[in-house]
This record gives sequence, C-alpha cells and structure tokens, in this order.
Amino acid sequence: MKWFMSAAAVVICVTGCVMRYPMGLSQAQWQALSPPQQAEYQAKQYAIDADQAKQAEARRIDAARAKTQQVQAEQERLDRIYANARYGDIVRVNVTGGVLEYAGKRYPYEPVSFDLAKGEKKDVPFSGRGLQTIATHYKVRFSEDGNTIVFDDSYRDRIVLTNRDWEHGQTYTANPRTRNDVAVSLSGMTFFVKFKDLPGGPQRMIIERR
Repeated sequence: MKWFMSAAAVVICVTGCVMRYPMGLSQAQWQALSPPQQAEYQAKQYAIDADQAKQAEARRIDAARAKTQQVQAEQERLDRIYANARYGDIVRVNVTGGVLEYAGKRYPYEPVSFDLAKGEKKDVPFSGRGLQTIATHYKVRFSEDGNTIVFDDSYRDRIVLTNRDWEHGQTYTANPRTRNDVAVSLSGMTFFVKFKDLPGGPQRMIIERR
C-alpha cells in the first residue's frame, strides 16, 4: 500500500487537471506498471527534471553574463565617444512646455535637458507636480548616423525629430501626444535640439562694430 501511495504521488495535476506521468508514459502504460516499477520511473524522471533545471539555470546565468558584458561594452563605447567627441557626435536636447497626463489627471512637469551621443539609447526622467507628484521616464534614441532622434522609442506613436538645422538649433512643436510603457502621456511639449559645441565645428565669423 505504501508503494502505491508513493507511486501515486508522482502523478502531477496541471492546468485543466490533465495528468502527466513520468517518462512520457500514458495513463494506461503507467497503470500497467507495478509499484516498484513506478517508483523506478519516477526516480528517472526526477533525475531528468533536475538535469533540465540545472541546464536551464546555466543558460540563465550565461544569458545574464552576456547581457552584462553587452551593457558594459556599450557603456565603454559611449564613454569613448563622450571622451573623444567631435562636432556632430553629441546633441543637447531641451524639452519644455506641455503636461504629463496619468489616470485622467494633468501634471505640469519640470523642463528637461539631456545630451545624446550617436547610437545612444537612454531613459530620460520626467517629474510632474500637481496635487500629487508623478515621476516617469521616456526612452530616447539617437541614430547612428547622427541625424535622427526618436522620443519615446517603445511607443507606436513615437516622436521622430530629424536634423534640418541642428547647427544653429532647431525647435519642434509636438502636436500629437505620446505615451510611454507605463501609460503616462506627454503632450504639448516643445523640443529644442542643437549640436553641442565641440572641436571640428564650423568656423563662425565674428564681426566687430565700431
């Protein structure tokens, strides 16, 4: 009886109460086994499950290590760009005006300024104040060719800012609103984009008046 109870315990009830038996056996095959045979099959299944769990954990660790290395490599690349940047490699972006909206409430937000290097992706924080405060972020990406900024890159209605005169500075008014991955909308904002003053920039003539 104890053998039977032990063997019966190996049957697992999953979603919809569909029974799964060790080693891929059908119900008929399982029931045709003696209690000692059932215990033997269950021991084999335990060993297989433990090995698969070990392999899955090893894959998870390898994936986490690869991700860490990828992040470190990207950060080192950006550090090199910022350390050796030439004119056109970095832009300064200012975001002003408009409101954050969440759960039917509107929050004026503090103006935001940030730099972006070619190929860089970053989460830009925004904070708004009303009767309550709100803090959120938007994903921003600067293209590898240095001519396009994508604001709220993860959203289908993302805002694309294309270089037409970043040398002198360019203003964009975003009429449609965008909404990030935590459902915070941003609308009515104005973007100002300008290449950062760095070596290699255009020579500007200074005219003195007398």
